[in-house]
Amino acid sequence: MTARNPAVDALLSRVRAAVRAQPVTVEQVPSHAMVRRVARDTADLTGLFAAKASAVGMRVTRVSDAELDAALARLLEGRGRTVVAVRDAGLAARATAAAGTRREPNDNDDLLFDCEVGITDVDCAIAESGSLVVSTNGRIRNAWITPPIHIAIVRAEQVLADLVDLFESRPDALDAASTTIITGPSKTADIEGVLVTGVHGPGAVEILLVG
Repeated sequence: MTARNPAVDALLSRVRAAVRAQPVTVEQVPSHAMVRRVARDTADLTGLFAAKASAVGMRVTRVSDAELDAALARLLEGRGRTVVAVRDAGLAARATAAAGTRREPNDNDDLLFDCEVGITDVDCAIAESGSLVVSTNGRIRNAWITPPIHIAIVRAEQVLADLVDLFESRPDALDAASTTIITGPSKTADIEGVLVTGVHGPGAVEILLVG
């Protein structure tokens, strides 16, 4: 057992006494002043989201619902194996039809690593940062992590102003076993400070913004 040092004990006693002597003041800050919100519900959230997502390196294509199937087919043309991890049943059927015979089963992780494309829907999107929020509620995580190309289907009504709205209005997404906030293609600058795209995840993110 290490012997106690009287000099150290004396020093710590003086520090504790000084800390206890400090006055404590609590300032009540109005809740609306605590967060600086860039985006507001009254703004053009879909337009802001599209601009921000494009700025961080994702490609955004705005389509109507009637144009969605053709847009998916164009993005998949010439591409290899595809995994569909779409929670919305109607969208899942349309994405599966677009992928055709290239589609792989969603529950085989070994096959997913051979997929070139992962198609998902999203829990929501964040206008302020151009981010996608995708959880494992009804989806397999590898679908938007392992393929080099991620196609995300976002409906205009899913676009939230900012992360404040995410935490307040979508607790289901945050309670999932895994939730990913995607802001641009995968990037790293760990090696010699050189920025490399597509190392830890998709190198390309295609967003079909419906509505």
